[in-house]
Amino acid sequence: MVTHRSRNTTLSSLLDVIMDKGVIVDSRVKVRLSDIDLLATKSRIALSSFKTAKQIGLKFPENTNFDTKAWQVLTARHACPNCGRESSQEDLKEECPWCGWICQQNMR
Repeated sequence: MVTHRSRNTTLSSLLDVIMDKGVIVDSRVKVRLSDIDLLATKSRIALSSFKTAKQIGLKFPENTNFDTKAWQVLTARHACPNCGRESSQEDLKEECPWCGWICQQNMR
């Protein structure tokens, strides 16, 4: 497998890709001493945005209300007027994390 990566990758862009696509870590750990199992654990950890988790079918607590304003703000994405890449509205109020575009309202 060949992986091509831009040299300009930032932590912000890397986290955005991880949260957008999702990552699942499946681990099994066993500690043995003289053929005696002292500890054995299994875990499956999913790291993704709430929107991605909902799309791939991860279960949320039984009474989770996805129609609340907080949920909509959390999952809302807006396109940068300069580069077109999506970010949260909060990020775009300051500076685009992708291209560095600065909102004109911040310059006043």
